[in-house]
Amino acid sequence: MPALKISESVIRQNASDKSFQRGKEYARSQSVQDLYWRDQTLQATVAGSTYYRVSIGFSDRGIQSAKCSCPYDFGGWCKHIVAVLLVGMEQPKIEERPSLAQMLEKLDLEQTRKLLHILSAQSPDLVDLIDIQIQLLNSIKESKSKSSKASSKSKANKTETQHPEIDRSPFRQQLAYALRKALRNYEYSYSDADDPFTDTIYEEIEKTQVFLEAGDSFRAFVMLYAIAEELCNYTEEIENYLGDVENLTDHLDLAMAEAILWTDFSVKERQKWVTEIEGTQDKLCADLDFSIVALVQGWDDPYLQAVLQGKEKPENLDHQSAKISTQFKRKRSTFQKGGNVYVHEINHHQLVGIRLRILQTQERFDEYLNLAKDAGIFTNYINMLLQLGRHDEAIAEAENVQDEDQAFTIAQQLLEHGFEKQALYIANKGLLLQEEDAKRYRTVEFAEWTARLAESLGETGILLNAKIVAFKLKPSLATYHQIRDLNKTKWKATKDILIKYLLQFDSFNAAEAKVNIFLEEKLFDEAIAITNTIYCPSHTRLRVMQAVIKNNPQWVITKAQSLAEDIIARGKSDDYEQAIAYLEQLRNGYKTIKQEKEWLNYRNQLVEVNARKRKLMELIKRKEL
Repeated sequence: MPALKISESVIRQNASDKSFQRGKEYARSQSVQDLYWRDQTLQATVAGSTYYRVSIGFSDRGIQSAKCSCPYDFGGWCKHIVAVLLVGMEQPKIEERPSLAQMLEKLDLEQTRKLLHILSAQSPDLVDLIDIQIQLLNSIKESKSKSSKASSKSKANKTETQHPEIDRSPFRQQLAYALRKALRNYEYSYSDADDPFTDTIYEEIEKTQVFLEAGDSFRAFVMLYAIAEELCNYTEEIENYLGDVENLTDHLDLAMAEAILWTDFSVKERQKWVTEIEGTQDKLCADLDFSIVALVQGWDDPYLQAVLQGKEKPENLDHQSAKISTQFKRKRSTFQKGGNVYVHEINHHQLVGIRLRILQTQERFDEYLNLAKDAGIFTNYINMLLQLGRHDEAIAEAENVQDEDQAFTIAQQLLEHGFEKQALYIANKGLLLQEEDAKRYRTVEFAEWTARLAESLGETGILLNAKIVAFKLKPSLATYHQIRDLNKTKWKATKDILIKYLLQFDSFNAAEAKVNIFLEEKLFDEAIAITNTIYCPSHTRLRVMQAVIKNNPQWVITKAQSLAEDIIARGKSDDYEQAIAYLEQLRNGYKTIKQEKEWLNYRNQLVEVNARKRKLMELIKRKEL
């Protein structure tokens, strides 16, 4: 199949800054292996601390799902998913393998049975999965007639139960077996996992996604809830290994909330499940707030409905959904005040993000836009306008960008749709909005990106501004020279500003750049001051000594002697070469002030005191000190 139809900005939008940067490193280091298509799903193995499986589902409108077997749960796509997408973007063609349906078509019933026997023998856990599926199918079959009768009677009354009861015991039995096995392996050091629970729970959650993608969201929810129930039997062990049950249940809670929002529950069902989940979270000693909020609000919450329809929001929030849970009624009052009820719940972006994914999949684009705008998820809002071809609206709305992070994402989106000048305008506006607590490495990347775009469009003023921003965040001699070349007529004033900034800028990573610039500008005292800091590397100190020896030989003598003696006193032979480098500068300092005799006296005394340090003596002799 051809290369991926996905842009880098989409990847950035769905991953944290750290995950994106680490994903780039994985992609560059060729950690992505066995990349192939199977039935509109991109699959690959990524070599990390162990091997992780990545599976990314596509549709005509882009990515529909992105899953990885790693335990990452900090929002957005993990670094392994990012790496697979970045590698896939660079491939002109990706191997295509037959789908499961195509492979099974070649088998008759007897061959299919034989295949299941072979696979079960190779993987005993597969028998449990088959058992679960058979029980599920039987459960659905047995209750099919009851469901159809119930649904025909309840079309006008949504308080009747619409979904068949599903036996949760098979799921719990399988999880109990997996947890016992994981605990045993961990305690007897058969596993290199950080704890015995996380990987197992994530794998069980992953299994439910098959049902969600197949449209059986209720079954996915029941399986997820069974996991929560079974975890109640392991709270003591979880607290012993993880310290807090919520470290494990947050991901489960979000997965349950998504399954709930995909499912059309009746009011009676919602009442039932809220009661059950409230009881379970009490036993777990962990909140399942996402799930409870999803059940209580559903999609028919009046405030949410007003937002989705773009109508005036009701002030009176009395609604039957609030009566579903007495616990929730108490919590609800805390986020009625001040506006967006559904937004002020827990970590609102995560739950709103789930709603947006569902709306996009269902192609309810106007509702998507209304929700994204009202929830303040600005980049999603602009991106959807662009995807829908509503370019003028997107460009006009982009004027409302609030910070440099939003501006970077939106500028990239605009550029990908061919709006170069508008992208540059928004990028420059974002840089001007930069705050002191900006995400430093992301803003540096943003500034450099803006500079490249400005240069390609011949916008020298914006180019200069972007270079100055990049310099202030990540000083370098090369950027310093670029600013000088762009601003020759006003260079003296600009230089004074940059030097003043460097004198106040305190960063471990900037020490070498500051020294390079100070030495070029003959600001020797300023360069010397940096060498006295704990984060100045040895090679930088040596450069300063070499540069200032004619102007300040006494400082070189004093500093080099102190550093060399300190290294020698520690007695670590691996560090002696560094001591010799300082001794060479010490000798050169004495030579500069024409005191070779004093140097020889010092050298002889040093040899006498340290004569038993054989490696040091060999180095002194080899360097002819």
